[in-house]
Amino acid sequence: MTLTAKEAKTITQAALKAATLKEIEVRVEASRAGYLRFANNQAQTSGATERIEISVTASEGGRSATATGTARDAKGLAALVGRAEALARLSPVDPEQMPPLGPQRYVEGAARDPKVAALGADARAELAGKLMRPANKARLQAAGMVEHVDRASALANSAGLFAFYADTEVEVSMTCRTGDGTGSGWAGAIAGRAEGVDVEAVAARAAEKAELSRDPEAIAPGSYVVILEAAAAAELLSFLFSGMNQRAADEGRSFFARPGGGVRVGEALFHKSVTLRSDPGDRAHPSAIFGEGGLPQAATTWIEGGVVKALPCGRYWAQRQGGAPRPSPGSWLLAGSQAPLADLIRGVDRGVLVTRFWYNRLVEPRTLLATGLTRDGTFLVEGGKISRSIKNLRYNESPATLLKNVLALGTPERVALGGRVVVVPPMVVAGFNFASQSDAV
Repeated sequence: MTLTAKEAKTITQAALKAATLKEIEVRVEASRAGYLRFANNQAQTSGATERIEISVTASEGGRSATATGTARDAKGLAALVGRAEALARLSPVDPEQMPPLGPQRYVEGAARDPKVAALGADARAELAGKLMRPANKARLQAAGMVEHVDRASALANSAGLFAFYADTEVEVSMTCRTGDGTGSGWAGAIAGRAEGVDVEAVAARAAEKAELSRDPEAIAPGSYVVILEAAAAAELLSFLFSGMNQRAADEGRSFFARPGGGVRVGEALFHKSVTLRSDPGDRAHPSAIFGEGGLPQAATTWIEGGVVKALPCGRYWAQRQGGAPRPSPGSWLLAGSQAPLADLIRGVDRGVLVTRFWYNRLVEPRTLLATGLTRDGTFLVEGGKISRSIKNLRYNESPATLLKNVLALGTPERVALGGRVVVVPPMVVAGFNFASQSDAV
């Protein structure tokens, strides 16, 4: 194991013992990771890293500073604490500084898989070989990554708090290109447990999409029904997730601010099928058990039946507003149905199937308007079937509009997005705005 709770407590206690200021917070982040990158149907680079980072935040009278290092012996930790304390005495007063939390209760975390932790160079090579096999057979050009990590986080402070969380993650992704350069297909998978990644399915899907996407034809920009695969849906929904913040809403700076003042918590802003929650103890998709400052993560429903129920809120703002703090969650779990993607496609008379988006950018925070391009497999669906490959398109759309115009939701799946556990379904959405064509493959 990269770092045990006992080892983490030894490190944090040694740092706290060296402190002279009353308010000290110690964070320890440790990881053991490996990767293999392949391109042109052969392995290119493979490597492994092992790291530990120790951060000490010292505070006094509203002044605080953080120093970071890697030494875990008593002398090195004392020097790190001394550096943080010296900087804290020179820092300006922060009027929003909060005192450290005392001991907290956390849910039981069970997010570490020994099988993932044991992965090494030979296992990475074997996984990469499985990914490339269908591409080699079909004479496609394959490129992609195999990555895995075993990590642990610990947090302790001078008020007696100690929190520890360990998890693992394995991710595979690949792009296949046709020899003539006209077709491109992508697929990927990520999971906390080794058996959660079906490498053969990823490989077959990327190869199939590449073949299907040969010789794309242009269609006119405009408003379309779209079938968004889970990766595409998550990439656009990331702007909604990052925009969910109580303070920004109270200050009128976000989509969740009511025009004229107030917050839109309690309003039905989305389709009734939309329910968004987080749960650190979710059996299929566990996530971090503590947030900023050691606040416990709790199972929370953020949106239910299209109605906004709550927004994340930091300790300072919660105290100022007279409410309870809610840390930004370690997971976003969007409910769906049992319908596979194929069933969603069969239910669409005419629309556009999107594998994923790229070069996504937020244009306007208050409406969540974003822009980006389709990539690696964009298809016209007619009569419930993929009829032809189409050239990529630029979209100008908001995830808020996306969730208002839901026609159908599929089976949720985990996707790689922003360091959190994100689980979303593929979805069928009406009135999706494509602004222009793109010749990029």
